[in-house]
Amino acid sequence: MAENGYHDYKCKNCGAPLVFRGDLNKMACEYCDSTFDMSEFAGDEQVKETETNWQQSAAQQMEAGGMKEMECNTCGALLVAEENVGATECPYCGNPLVIKDTFEGMNLPDGIIPFSVDKNAAQDAVKKFYADKKLLPPEFKNRRIDEITGVYVPFWLFDCEGSGDGFYKAHHERRYKKGEEEWKEIKDYAVTRSGSMRFEKVPADGSKEMKDSYMDSLEPYDYSKITAYNAAYMSGYVASKYDEDANTVKPRVDERIKNSVKDKLRDTVTGYDSVETQSCDVSINNGKITYCLLPLWMLSTKWNGETYTFAMNGQTGKVTGDLPIDKSRCTSYFMKCAAIGFLISAIILWFVLGDFLTAGGISIVIALIVGAIGLGSAKSSMVAHVKTEATAYLIDSSFKLNRKEDRYVGTRHEKISSGSGS
Repeated sequence: MAENGYHDYKCKNCGAPLVFRGDLNKMACEYCDSTFDMSEFAGDEQVKETETNWQQSAAQQMEAGGMKEMECNTCGALLVAEENVGATECPYCGNPLVIKDTFEGMNLPDGIIPFSVDKNAAQDAVKKFYADKKLLPPEFKNRRIDEITGVYVPFWLFDCEGSGDGFYKAHHERRYKKGEEEWKEIKDYAVTRSGSMRFEKVPADGSKEMKDSYMDSLEPYDYSKITAYNAAYMSGYVASKYDEDANTVKPRVDERIKNSVKDKLRDTVTGYDSVETQSCDVSINNGKITYCLLPLWMLSTKWNGETYTFAMNGQTGKVTGDLPIDKSRCTSYFMKCAAIGFLISAIILWFVLGDFLTAGGISIVIALIVGAIGLGSAKSSMVAHVKTEATAYLIDSSFKLNRKEDRYVGTRHEKISSGSGS
């Protein structure tokens, strides 16, 4: 029920507070173990048009009933939570939150994806995330992870059509001998590709405090699970209020879409020995925006004077975060990769060349390269990465190649070598 402007979800059997249990998809009482279907709280749903224009329309408002605004006095994050959440740690920096005395409305979401991974599963997933990180300090792996918070993060989801005109130089190459000289015949082609394709629900979070690399690394969500907004889903969790509107995050989404259009058109230029992109002009049309709340589990922990924050997709269980790196483990891992590279290449080259010294010299170079690649890969797995494309949101069946032209330009010859006698 609602009193004094607050949503107040009470157990009908014992009167204790109810919280949403994602693993059950029900409201649950932690005192008498009673559960209630979400349909019993349907009166809390608020209706909104399923789509808005690409240029954000005037936002509908929902009353702050059941919600109070809190501001982190350290990082400045603005959060919206139900009354029974009270003071808590900031999920972004781990510091105490200051609750404002006033209550403010926020834009009504088009929908929400409820949590489906519970806190215990989230804790186990973070431990597994630590387990396979080869450069992580052992002391860090043993840290407690019981300070974890469920957060609904605001996301803007973009639907649109991308159209592109790509121009390329393509080449067929053939090597041949002219006496002692080695030559290369190159046939040049001017290639044009024009096409269009549809993208659906390309995401961008609307929170300044949330790292884009974290949100990108946790993709994708299963959007088929989006349900109508119902405040009951937020019971027992924190909801982050967006502080970046759709027009603010749109340039980053546009860039991801444009890169995917360019890649899709480039992939249609096949059958050549080499291809150079001259230009590719992309336009974005027929766009629509949806505003949704998506579930995350967040953990902040301090180690050696630094704060490390991790995030977990509250629907799929995927985990990301930036981890500390042990320098001594870096050295050890580099040497291990290099040793493996040296042994394998030395054996192969010795059989091929039959010269131990030559094989050993080449193998040292190969070992250093293998060590650097291995260490680079291990370091890359220790940090979250920003995505620069939107291929996962491209509807393959929507792709139309409107123009395909390969025009022969001419043939040229280049001398590669003058032979052994030169």
